Amino acid sequence: MRRGDRPHGLEDAVAHRGVGLDALPAVVGRAVAAQPLREAFLDLLDRQARPLADVDLAEVAPRFVGRAERLRDDLRGLARAPKVAGVDRRELLVRKGPRERPGPLAAALVQRRVGVALEPGVAVPVGLSVPREQECRRHDGVTLAAVDLGLRDRVCVVTGSTSGIGLVTARLLAEEGARVVVCGRDPERLERARREAGAELGVAYDLAEPGAPEALVADSAAALGPVRCLVNNVGVAYIARFEEVSDPQWDEMWQLNVMSYVRAIRAVLPGMRDGGGGVIVNVSSTAGKRPSTGMPNYSVTKAAVLSLSRLVADLYAKDGIRCNAVTPGPTATEAWLGDGGLADQHATATGKSKEQVLEAVGKGRPLGRLAEPDEIAAVVAFLCSERARYVTGSAWSADGGTVPIIV
Repeated sequence: MRRGDRPHGLEDAVAHRGVGLDALPAVVGRAVAAQPLREAFLDLLDRQARPLADVDLAEVAPRFVGRAERLRDDLRGLARAPKVAGVDRRELLVRKGPRERPGPLAAALVQRRVGVALEPGVAVPVGLSVPREQECRRHDGVTLAAVDLGLRDRVCVVTGSTSGIGLVTARLLAEEGARVVVCGRDPERLERARREAGAELGVAYDLAEPGAPEALVADSAAALGPVRCLVNNVGVAYIARFEEVSDPQWDEMWQLNVMSYVRAIRAVLPGMRDGGGGVIVNVSSTAGKRPSTGMPNYSVTKAAVLSLSRLVADLYAKDGIRCNAVTPGPTATEAWLGDGGLADQHATATGKSKEQVLEAVGKGRPLGRLAEPDEIAAVVAFLCSERARYVTGSAWSADGGTVPIIV
């Protein structure tokens, strides 16, 4: 709830709508009669209150209930409230008048324990605000409070987003309010992914083809506006022996794993520059930092993605464009778990069962398991966000500690 903006009088008090609650303010400055104070509260509520969260005051910890403290003494009332209610943000309008030290324009509030919840949309004291239920995410049975990443209404294109890391990344960006574009080769599968991710647009292209990444960016901009965020995620991987990889195989993987990134980046640069900046996140791999001997052409292309990311970061930082890479380790997606995927290929090459391969791969990580796609997507979304606005030119490992080097 915002504080009053006048230097004296009743507007300096915190107003609280009553739903069977008693509020006793410790008014800053001077004593006033009860009835004028009540009228001032209601007037302030109508003019300045705004909803922050839904909260059941009956659930507030007993140690906080019944405590009244004046706020001029180091903001003690609101400073300790987050420890009770579990909030991470509070707004204080601070004023310094003639011959006065800075202080909040607010009064402390005494509240009795009640058995009713505030009506939806009713403002509550900011020190007691808690996240709404729908603003929390769950992972492995753990409820996590949502964090505003500053992505609302931004046009975000995610390549290779019909499954796995790309699909989960698209869904996470859409949950943050971004206007998401998903892309894949199969129109039917693409439409399912668009609905699952909550994306606004699905565009079918084979991004290994010259001109396809440019067309994807053009279609996205025509439908939704300039692309402000590009996630290059499309790629292919398979097991092979170095001496057996043919020239066409090298070229095929280079076109998809590297050149699709190059072409998409070139296509978004003009719009990002004209729009005051943008964000590019390239999904590489642990194999880009430490080559996998069983995936030679894949490893080389993913190393190229790391170099490309640093190059773009250096070239366009002055234009407000950030570029970073993410290097996942083995992740529990279709690429590893699906029929004919990497686990099956490893099993064929080693004579082990698929289950044995997956167990061994998991135990090869310091954390002892494969990654979940949402764990990688969370890192990508963070790098896309305003929370990472000072991060560029980096290669973020999201590999459970797989690569034992710091770069």
